[in-house]
Amino acid sequence: MKAFSLLFLAALTGVAAAQPTAPARPAAPAVPAAPAPAASPAPAAPAATGDPSSAAAPSSGPEVLTLERAIEIAMRQQPSLRQSKAQVEAALGRADLSRVARRPTITLDATAATGSRTQLGNGPDFFSHGESTGLGAQASWRIFDFGQTSASIRAAELNADAAAAAVSTTTLDIRTSVETSFLEAVARRRLVQVAETTVKSEDAHLDQARRFVAAQAKDPIEVAQAQSRDANARSALAQAQSNEAISLANLRSAIGWVDPSNSPIVPGTWPTPTEADPPGLAALVATARDRRPEIVQLDKQLAAADASLDAARAERRPVLSASAQTQWSPGTGNWSPEPSWSAGLSLTWSLFDGGRAAADTRIAQANLQNAAATRDALLVSLTSQLDSARSQIVANRANVQASTQAVSAARSQLQLAEARYAQGLGSQIELADAQTAVTTAEGNLVQAEFQLSTAWADLHRAIAQ
Repeated sequence: MKAFSLLFLAALTGVAAAQPTAPARPAAPAVPAAPAPAASPAPAAPAATGDPSSAAAPSSGPEVLTLERAIEIAMRQQPSLRQSKAQVEAALGRADLSRVARRPTITLDATAATGSRTQLGNGPDFFSHGESTGLGAQASWRIFDFGQTSASIRAAELNADAAAAAVSTTTLDIRTSVETSFLEAVARRRLVQVAETTVKSEDAHLDQARRFVAAQAKDPIEVAQAQSRDANARSALAQAQSNEAISLANLRSAIGWVDPSNSPIVPGTWPTPTEADPPGLAALVATARDRRPEIVQLDKQLAAADASLDAARAERRPVLSASAQTQWSPGTGNWSPEPSWSAGLSLTWSLFDGGRAAADTRIAQANLQNAAATRDALLVSLTSQLDSARSQIVANRANVQASTQAVSAARSQLQLAEARYAQGLGSQIELADAQTAVTTAEGNLVQAEFQLSTAWADLHRAIAQ
């Protein structure tokens, strides 16, 4: 994450005059992640106030996205969320399929055929023909299977519940991705503002050096030095704008932005911070265990695996079924036979199935152990996640405060250096050092604010807020 601003700052030599901002904390959850690499052309026109998913919709003008607006669009457009919901529908369909075994089935059939027939008292006559028809119906019903179907139904329903919980996890992940990308885009925008202010300051210093040299008050080398710093500042501005454009492209991807005619843009201010200190670790752990959808999902998967184990063991149990059928088969010259029918009960018991039930039981036991281990691993890592996020908030808040003070001190130093230079007492070297200190301090402040914002985002994601 340090490379996020250090590479940018190394190229800047101008003076940044923008005022420092207060430390920011995001209003929505996000996962811990370093800022994505940046670069690309400057952002195009922002999203229209209408639904960006409609490419043909006319644009009503630029819209600067807020974090809440970006998340709102993502909840409508992100394909991963639709995929997760489709998986829930598939799981519900499998649950419906598991219930079929409990219900009776009815089958109708009809046949019609023609062929040579046997003459009464004689052999078959190849050149004669006759017709035959048939109508039939069969019904079957599994009455009782000693818990096998019940266990299968329970496992399918719990798997469907787990899939539904996974939708909540996907939603949190989407919010996380959008928020992280949004915060990076804001940081890149602020670095562009630093670079723009530096260019303006360098332009002013170059003009001042030219006037001194024209008045023969300074050596001509100072113009060359000022020109060099001005060119470096403009180069750094171009790189900062390129970085901002790539961060906006990352934000577009995180949102699932469909409309290619518009591009998202973000403000140069952080989302409204919450001034409250993070709760204690014990309270955070308790909240996370109640809210995290992953825990709910794993609990459902654990119960489903247990039900699947019961179903596998029940494969060795007998099955009681009922069946009934009727048949009517008239033929050529005889359309009056009465329909026949039959009905009965059957009890089947597979005494040996070649090891199929034992293999299914072994697989179900392994799935049960895996679900339990996965859930325990999440609970073990949860405390570490929360403790880390909370510590990062405390440390980064102190870093923001120190960086803010450094910016104030650097600006005071620059004002003194500019005053000395205006009176002909200072030099371009002194002025360059002072403005470099301001640029570095302001870049460090942006980085510190970004880290504080992402630390809050990490905490929100860890407690599923």
